[in-house]
Amino acid sequence: MKTPMKVLSASALLALSLSGCVEQDATLQLKGGVLATTGEGEVACVLPSDYESVVVFSSNGFIAGQEFAEFGQPLVGDEYVPGSQNAFNLGVAFLNRLPDSRNVGATGGGGSGGFEGLYLDQNAITVTGARVNVPSDLNSFAGVGSVDFPEARRDFSALVESGGGSVVMTVPLIAGSSEYDVLEEFVASSGASQITFVFTMQLVGETLAGNEVTSNIYQYPVTICPSCDAGTTGVCVVAE
Repeated sequence: MKTPMKVLSASALLALSLSGCVEQDATLQLKGGVLATTGEGEVACVLPSDYESVVVFSSNGFIAGQEFAEFGQPLVGDEYVPGSQNAFNLGVAFLNRLPDSRNVGATGGGGSGGFEGLYLDQNAITVTGARVNVPSDLNSFAGVGSVDFPEARRDFSALVESGGGSVVMTVPLIAGSSEYDVLEEFVASSGASQITFVFTMQLVGETLAGNEVTSNIYQYPVTICPSCDAGTTGVCVVAE
């Protein structure tokens, strides 16, 4: 049975607690730390339906190493995301800010029976994945340097319509033990009990017209406490 998390003193090696920012001129606008919600006594969690309906956020994350290795990431309360040991998911929402480009009456070349009445949304964006990193310029610690966390790619596919179309989903911030071990070993080598690392995430994709696009870079601080046995940030909260 888990014991309550020990309260640890702040370490001089903690990174600045940076929250994610959104660049207003980004073609593909990304915000993170999105939390799903559930009712009291329930375990079925629901993500918001679109970008504008996101109202519950986590401004930073926490990983208790013992809990993380044994149980994974909490869903809500003492319920855990199945198979999430050493994997940490982040809720994100992204919005297509390109204008509506749908045109009616496109026709096929040569012969009859073209594409009459078909809506062609050339400004729709197919998001093909995300780049996740723990960049050295945001994660340099006095006396121990910076963590060697190679930039990772999360592959998925999501179509976002133009004119304000949006998607809300979860994306792995830490994808398994090989990535998590890099962070935990860095904490152990530093002599600190916990360290806050600033993760970055950027979406990549292209419009249906073939133009490559990227989102703003979102920053999300996550504190790693290898000896802690409870307190890992979950993916869901009970709605008030």
